[in-house]
Amino acid sequence: MIEEFQYKGIWWLPRKPEERISGTFKFTPSEGAVLELMGSFKMFEPEIILGISSDREKITLYKCFVTNSILRYPGLSTSSFYANIAFVGVHFQKPEDIKFKSLSIHYLYLDEWFNVSRFDIQQFDEKEIVIRYKLPKPIQATIDDYKILLKVKVIPAETHSIMQKEATIKKMTYIIIEPSEKKSFDEYLNIMHYIQNFLSLGVTKPVYPLIIEGKTEMDKEMINDTVKVYYRVSYVPTKIPRTLIPQDMLFTFEDISDRFEVFLRNWFEKADLLEPVYNLYFGTLYNPHMYLEDKFLSTVQAIESYHRQTMKNFELPEEQHKKRIEEILNAVPHEHKDWLENKLAYSNEPSLRKRLKEILEKFADVLNDFIPDKDLFIHKVVTTRNYLIHYDEKLKEQSAKREELYYLTQKIKILIEICLLKELGFTSDNIKSLISRNRRYQREIRIG
Repeated sequence: MIEEFQYKGIWWLPRKPEERISGTFKFTPSEGAVLELMGSFKMFEPEIILGISSDREKITLYKCFVTNSILRYPGLSTSSFYANIAFVGVHFQKPEDIKFKSLSIHYLYLDEWFNVSRFDIQQFDEKEIVIRYKLPKPIQATIDDYKILLKVKVIPAETHSIMQKEATIKKMTYIIIEPSEKKSFDEYLNIMHYIQNFLSLGVTKPVYPLIIEGKTEMDKEMINDTVKVYYRVSYVPTKIPRTLIPQDMLFTFEDISDRFEVFLRNWFEKADLLEPVYNLYFGTLYNPHMYLEDKFLSTVQAIESYHRQTMKNFELPEEQHKKRIEEILNAVPHEHKDWLENKLAYSNEPSLRKRLKEILEKFADVLNDFIPDKDLFIHKVVTTRNYLIHYDEKLKEQSAKREELYYLTQKIKILIEICLLKELGFTSDNIKSLISRNRRYQREIRIG
């Protein structure tokens, strides 16, 4: 998924296989799949374009649309198409054919997060060195009608040198998704998204699919039924970041190994309830170019959403509040009622100050060292949020800026992470233990 490549070949539409056009298919992670043709299909949005490369690789481009079309001379034209998804290794004739019996994904940082077995290197004497690696048993969880497996594969590196000076084997961890029956790729995407976010929370870094391979029985002529899948990835790194160690992560597989299925199921089952929190938190995590002020506002909105979705979201019982509104509206001139009613639409919801207070009280035993002065923290968050939304000059001096704003944002971000850990199933003692070993948390406690 992060590799760049291109295929030269012949391309056609499924309904017109006799009309074939030469062209080049290029893929880059940041730009996605682009097909440049020496001609045109005379269609602006062909759902599927098929191709065969010069080395006989079958390619299906899915959900395509034209991005450029130029008539250079009479009878000679060029055109470019963008494809949302590219499948390399198979021809799908129509969208309903695009189904897989399983999907294997190798994610960035998955090896470090899983890390359950190591190479055993033994040197018996000067004449013999033995390297052993025992594959761990796959770890399985069942979510609805999907089996989700953690599986390690060992890949020997190819050696092309005549004089061999080294030998290399590499272990790679995959997450394998197996539904009870074949599913469309679009149906897999939702599951992949939740798993990707789950891992991102664990390592507190953006996680991307590096390799996606599907198993299909669509093409009987295939030597094996493995199909490689490619699509554009937003904010993809230009190179693989450095290796992480457990002290850099929020939690690892080892921390949940005895309850892996429970934790993963909690993450999936609460996805609808916590969707606003997920979107806001991971939105800041995956967008490194976001302005600090926007990142602060997003984290505040995320913690507000968490309170709204999981805690009491009203000041008075509904009937009492309704009666209070009626009494207020009956006491004002008729021409002002509509205006006032709109202003009072959310008047029964807790304020940001109260929401923060209740969350900090809920996690007091975890946060005592991290946020010792809770009143000051709440005041600073509320004042800064109000200033950045309304730009009231009276609040400017009291609001956080520059370095202080950065550390305030980090504290709110960590507070969100603690809330999500609790929703996953970690106890307060578990969370305190995770915080005590995490280098980022400790740095924020000392400096912020």
